[in-house]
Amino acid sequence: MAFLSRTSLQNAATAKIDDARLLFQNRRFSNAYYLYGYGIELALKACIARQIVAETVPDTSVLKGFLDHNYARLVGLAGLTEPLRRRRLDPEFDSRWSIVSEWSVESRYDMIDAVTATAMQDAIESADHGVFRWLVQYW
Repeated sequence: MAFLSRTSLQNAATAKIDDARLLFQNRRFSNAYYLYGYGIELALKACIARQIVAETVPDTSVLKGFLDHNYARLVGLAGLTEPLRRRRLDPEFDSRWSIVSEWSVESRYDMIDAVTATAMQDAIESADHGVFRWLVQYW
């Protein structure tokens, strides 16, 4: 893996979300769904990068965990377990997080229908309760 700065992770996350939006608008639901989820993964990794202090080698669990695709583990490494627990007290956000957290890297092989892709799009991009908008405040 090439060197990834926090800024490059932020830019990559935003680009994936933007590309997912274009695919969604053009009814390419499977690829839109996958890129939306990948954008969230990169946003979580940008949050993890924020935790790394310059000139300090992170614990090996952080280094290994950074390569993970599992949202629950990435949330923990990013230090967002408690903020996520509090945010999930809002039922609107909680339902959206539940949708987003169903994503996995294996979804790249799935054929996603319009209903599932629309739920993911809303869960990530909702102006008031979107997961991506919530994560941006922590990266």
